[in-house]
Amino acid sequence: MLGASTGAAQVADPVAATRTALQRAKAETRRKPRPASISRDVYLRRPEILDVRLSPNGRHLSFIRRGGRGLDLILQNVASGAESRIAAGLQRAETSWSGDGHRLWLADESGLAVIETAGTLNAKRILKWNTLKKQRLWNVDARTPEHAMVHERVVKSGAEQHRYLLVDAQGKSRLLLETGMPVRSLLLNARGDLAFAAEIDGPRYETVIRQYTHGRSRDLLRCRALEECRLSGYSGAQQTLWLLSQHKEDKLSLRRWRANNRWETVHRDPVGIADADELLWSAARESWLAVAYHDGKRRWYGNDLESRKALAALAGVLPAANLRFSPTADGRLWLVSAQNAGSARDSYYLYRPVQKQLKPLFARNLAAKGMFNSGAQMQPISYRAPDGMLLHGYVLLPSGVVSSKAPLIAWIHGGPITRVYDRYDPAMQLLVNRGYTVFVPNFRASTGYGLNYVLSAKGDVGNGRVLSDIVAGLDFLLAEGIGNRDSQAVMGMSFGGYASLLALSHHPARFRFAFAGAPPTEYGWIKQWQADNDSESLRAEGAPLSFLFPQLGFRFKDAEWRQKMRRESPLAAVGSLKAPVYIWAGARDNRVPLKSIVHYVAEARRVGKPLSLLIDPDAGHTPGTTLGAEAWLYQIEDAANRHFGGGVSPASPELKAFLKRNVRINTD
Repeated sequence: MLGASTGAAQVADPVAATRTALQRAKAETRRKPRPASISRDVYLRRPEILDVRLSPNGRHLSFIRRGGRGLDLILQNVASGAESRIAAGLQRAETSWSGDGHRLWLADESGLAVIETAGTLNAKRILKWNTLKKQRLWNVDARTPEHAMVHERVVKSGAEQHRYLLVDAQGKSRLLLETGMPVRSLLLNARGDLAFAAEIDGPRYETVIRQYTHGRSRDLLRCRALEECRLSGYSGAQQTLWLLSQHKEDKLSLRRWRANNRWETVHRDPVGIADADELLWSAARESWLAVAYHDGKRRWYGNDLESRKALAALAGVLPAANLRFSPTADGRLWLVSAQNAGSARDSYYLYRPVQKQLKPLFARNLAAKGMFNSGAQMQPISYRAPDGMLLHGYVLLPSGVVSSKAPLIAWIHGGPITRVYDRYDPAMQLLVNRGYTVFVPNFRASTGYGLNYVLSAKGDVGNGRVLSDIVAGLDFLLAEGIGNRDSQAVMGMSFGGYASLLALSHHPARFRFAFAGAPPTEYGWIKQWQADNDSESLRAEGAPLSFLFPQLGFRFKDAEWRQKMRRESPLAAVGSLKAPVYIWAGARDNRVPLKSIVHYVAEARRVGKPLSLLIDPDAGHTPGTTLGAEAWLYQIEDAANRHFGGGVSPASPELKAFLKRNVRINTD
């Protein structure tokens, strides 16, 4: 079964395949007419329909509808299409169906509620959040339809404890597990007792897979702190366990444990590039239906003939989309969500595999809202770094433009331990609409391509490996006739802003300008500051940053590494700037302190460098209001227009007033 699939075969030469695809994409976009200039505000419109879920019995759909007063929870009868509004005006909402589909759990800003679908369809409040305990809905296990799991934190003897509670539909709770470190995931049996757990354990924050039997546990697998180990499901007798794991493998793959203590890899990426991205599990069958990998696009591989036929049929009718699925327990009805980079909203369908019938959902609602849905697709690319490493990313080509004449903008992602997917991004789509080519590199240190890919940067995030990867991608595109060599720019947020400043400092004659949002300006200093000010806004639950950073190569306590980062930093190289810098900052940023950005700006002004500084008083690490988001996007659009002439939407009176108040410096 290892690697068995209906997907693409191993690509012999990904770079050669990229070159062929790029020439085809160049010809296609050149033949298309230039699109009309779309107003900036269109790119910021948010989808009306969110969090669509199909009940496991196939009788109801639940979804969130965004309204003027907040979020409304809607329940729709699948057979009749009739809708019932269950709750209105919520500030936040998270939902999860029970395994039998008889109840829907709702977590909002106030607490936990339950909706019994066989009753009056009223949301019954069963638990009010204890804010001191930071309570939240944690999970719902399909095997225990009468219960939901709640996570809370308490302090005992000066130490924080994580408590996982089982709560029933009447609000009665009992303790499942209490531990000094967070739990990655839990699997329960039909009685609501622990069956398996993925728990963080020990001074090196390893993830331990444990089996629970009659209240006793035994360790089955121990994964290093940087290795992912996700529980997926198990057989009813607890004789077989499935999980996505990187243990002793570079890439996240599907693994199986049997009761004889034998571990085996069942499925890994047949193309050999990507981590497992998602697993489709059937609680009714007690087995997996399909597994997905996402390199340039999400690719699904079925476990049996039935699922492979369904996946192939859906890929045939929705070829350009990244697909997600939620089948009913009997597999006769699937909820399908289709997402692509050119649309600001996902499309939803109900699919009946036996009848091969695909029915669109919410079409009338979505069409009426004027959502942006005709943008550029993100063309996957693979190219080589100067040291020979295979790298990945995307390029977005403007229509109706000779590719070699279009300005070329590198959009650099944050993190850097994250990645870009081919999903809708308002800034990228606006730039392409204005006639610019956008290059989006997933440089080394990006996730999704295996642990070695993440660690291969080795902390060289100054004028080194990562910056070289970005520049190599630009050179690759230029060599393929994509982009104007004399009209290049760099943009990004957070680490992407830092990398943009790096590029402008260390390649001063190459780029016409840079946009840097919330940028660190000296990486050794910011890693020390973040480690000292560790918070959940900077990381998910798990190991503290002071432990994780050195594992990832950011040796903030090492004098030699700190000196190198200081020497190569944008702050140290500010005197080399030749092109203008456009900087955005949030006054309430708790990831990159405002004082560090202001210090960089002051140094640039001291040596007479052209720059602009916009400080959003209500923003944190990203814009927090609609007006603030428009100001951020205007700053990007206006900077590109000044240097490349693609056009800019007029500013409203409200936006003009906001900019007048908050653009602190503009010496460009």
